[in-house]
Amino acid sequence: MELSAAIKRRILLLSMVTLVVPMVVFPSQLGLPLARTSLLNVFWELVYYGIVIYLFHRHVSLVHLFQASGACLVFRFALGAIFGILVAVIYNLDLKVSVTMGMSSYLPVIILHVLAVPFILKPVLARIYSTGREEPVPRRRRGRQAAAAPTTSPDQGLASIAISKDKGIVTQSVADSVPHITEKTQPGSPAESESAPARPFGEANGFERAVRYIGEHGSVDVACVADHEGLLLASFRRGQVVPEDWAPMADLLLENNALVLEKSGLARPQKVDLLLDDKRVIVAREDSIRLIVVAERQSDDLLNIRINQAIEMISKYIAEKYSDVDSGKVEISHVRST
Repeated sequence: MELSAAIKRRILLLSMVTLVVPMVVFPSQLGLPLARTSLLNVFWELVYYGIVIYLFHRHVSLVHLFQASGACLVFRFALGAIFGILVAVIYNLDLKVSVTMGMSSYLPVIILHVLAVPFILKPVLARIYSTGREEPVPRRRRGRQAAAAPTTSPDQGLASIAISKDKGIVTQSVADSVPHITEKTQPGSPAESESAPARPFGEANGFERAVRYIGEHGSVDVACVADHEGLLLASFRRGQVVPEDWAPMADLLLENNALVLEKSGLARPQKVDLLLDDKRVIVAREDSIRLIVVAERQSDDLLNIRINQAIEMISKYIAEKYSDVDSGKVEISHVRST
């Protein structure tokens, strides 16, 4: 498990605070007696960790909840041992007695450590339970969007024809079948995109490969590719987030930011990165294609690298697919004489 430097500094700083604060009041017991080691106390401590972790993320599986609670308990024992060593050095006490006191006897430091540990380890715990979210049954596409997506065979393109009887104009919108890309990628991706039924990674089209590649990062809730009209072309989902709900929002986010930037004389944004309380939303555009990613706020720099590489994959795929036509204007108009 790789952690960014900022997360490591945060954990180290908070850990030092929880070690220094009880040193100020030691050896005063603040009216609390010395505790005795008990499995029942350890059980209630694990229950507390489980409740806090469940409040952090309510879709965590039971197995990962136990793992995260155990990690909190081990870290709390480590803090208690370090506190005991510091007490032994500063107050010239017996090392064994001091360590035992810091881990299971001196209640002021134990209570402080128990209360603080799940919050100190929150970024680390997110890595543990983000991979343990249960996959809900996919919801059906809404009627309007489902009707807009024609059913075709793998060897056919997508075609929609609108005929005006009065003017004798036929407008045909064509999207050719997706060619396979033979680039080699890392095998065994943790999840598959929802845009096609369980095809091998090497046989997926460029859009599917891009969202699957982003989805390999454990912090990603959803990654989807949509056209400029909000039609979903490929998607990856983890947890309760529905890609169909996000696809139409890509242009809305880009346009609203463009309006703000135009007032300052700046160009339209190529990518928008929004930080929310617990989530991060990234929207990028490549010609007429939009990429939307929703991930945990604590995601590291590796996610940025994956998103940039996915945009390059999409750009390359568009260039190959529409080498003879304008990728932003795939509509072909034919005029028939009346």
